[in-house]
Amino acid sequence: MGRRFSLAGAALAALVLACPGGGRADISGRVVDVVDGTPLAGAVVAIRARPELGQALTGPDGHFHLPMSAPGLLEIGAALAHDPQAPRNYLSETQQVYDGMSQVLIELPRLPAASNPTYLPPATQQSCRTCHSAYYTQWAGSRHAGAAVNPWVLDLFSGTGTPGGAAGYVFKDLHDPGDTGFCATCHAPMQDLLVPGGMMLDEVGSPAGLEGVNCHACHQLAHVNDDIDALHHRGNGEYRFPLGTSDSSFYVWGTLPDVPTSPMQNSYSPLHGDSRLCASCHQYTNPATGAPGQNTYREWLASPYAQPGPGQRHCQDCHMPTQSGSAVIGSGGPSRPGSQRHAHTMIGATPPRLTQNILLRVQARQEGAQVVVDAEVENRCGHNFPTGISLRNALLVVDVRLDGEPLVQSGGGTVPWWADDDVPGVQPGDYAGWPGRGFAKVLAGRINGAGPQVAPVLFIDAEEVLEDSGIPSGGTDASSYRFTVPAGLAPGAQVEVDVRLLYRRAWRALAVTKGWTQTPGGMPVEIEVQRTQLPVALAPVSDAVFSDGFETAR
Repeated sequence: MGRRFSLAGAALAALVLACPGGGRADISGRVVDVVDGTPLAGAVVAIRARPELGQALTGPDGHFHLPMSAPGLLEIGAALAHDPQAPRNYLSETQQVYDGMSQVLIELPRLPAASNPTYLPPATQQSCRTCHSAYYTQWAGSRHAGAAVNPWVLDLFSGTGTPGGAAGYVFKDLHDPGDTGFCATCHAPMQDLLVPGGMMLDEVGSPAGLEGVNCHACHQLAHVNDDIDALHHRGNGEYRFPLGTSDSSFYVWGTLPDVPTSPMQNSYSPLHGDSRLCASCHQYTNPATGAPGQNTYREWLASPYAQPGPGQRHCQDCHMPTQSGSAVIGSGGPSRPGSQRHAHTMIGATPPRLTQNILLRVQARQEGAQVVVDAEVENRCGHNFPTGISLRNALLVVDVRLDGEPLVQSGGGTVPWWADDDVPGVQPGDYAGWPGRGFAKVLAGRINGAGPQVAPVLFIDAEEVLEDSGIPSGGTDASSYRFTVPAGLAPGAQVEVDVRLLYRRAWRALAVTKGWTQTPGGMPVEIEVQRTQLPVALAPVSDAVFSDGFETAR
């Protein structure tokens, strides 16, 4: 019944052409349950693929009134937002109409309440690629697609990702037999969900599991509950695999309310445009100690971007940006504007994105027998800088030289100990003790809950936060450094101030020990986000004695 107007499309078109002058009028009707005709209140009604025409909500009696600004034959869609607490949920449906049509009846099919107990998630290469080839290609080049076979993660878990991966920390070598570390829970969710938290990452072998975070990993995730610090489907992510007339893999959740119930069985899910969806894997704590793993969702909640209004931005707005131009999403569907199509590249901390969103401002001057360097690092991201797993870190390195020789630092902070490798001596890239700052979340704990406490550790061994110096979203970190100017300078002398902001995807000691020279995505382990170089002309400085780094008269 829900498709009867579609079947009469030719007759509708003839009727529209028969209306002289194309007298435009609004469209009205009702949205009801297809089984018993129950009116459905709060359903979204919209012109398919025409978001610029607006939408309407049904009232208590299921009635809707859709103001029209485009005459002719159209297709409208209706959907009730998925609510896991509701006694019944519905799939979306569409209907062909023409302007001025009243008493339109849109009947929404029920989402099957029963789940398929024998469902095995398919590989999206076979199940999704045919109709959604553009999205599939974008996803296939993303780090989500490589999550289950990420060489770095395998190096940390089993030492099997790269030729040098067995060196240093290897989770399986240091923990009880059978301990999974919960790596596969987020890195191979479509296999781990069969034994929540019980899958060894290096034993993932199903086609869907090896795809990592694939299409179904997001589009069959029906709900993320309030227990956001729980780890994915071990506590806050709720998957649904309905048992209905269609194959269970065809039941999906997404942000569009104007999708017909063929071929996909679509549930309208505003959640999929909300940051909470991402919290399922990007917000969690150590289940035994409560020490933080990733805190990205809470960082976003505390950011200016989480505030309702025109400036609100969700994770998807930045990491899955809207596209330009119009194109179809699936084969046989309508051409949709870019505002309804989001990139599936899952873009992250690339050099251009870092340079665009993390800013460095530097001023330098002479004050008597001191060179003073003031530095500000501003974070315009929607979360802390750095964010994500605790391996990520950043450095502000300040270098002030006269005739190629560094001036002696007389004030200000220094780069922390964790900026160096574990190789004896000072190697290129070791910056601990240099003038500057560090930005990181350093976790401390005992390996496998035994022995002395060490740092830094992964979240699975973490017991406490030793340091959390990340810059909050919208925040600016300001620091100042002083350097002693030698007496007896020749006329025209000047110092060269060189300030670099470096982002590292892993602790330097870990990267050097494992032999990592580039990320699994082919990017450098260390990225120079910003760099400022300033010459400072010096006035002569007479002989002076110095107290606490400041000039005093002899």
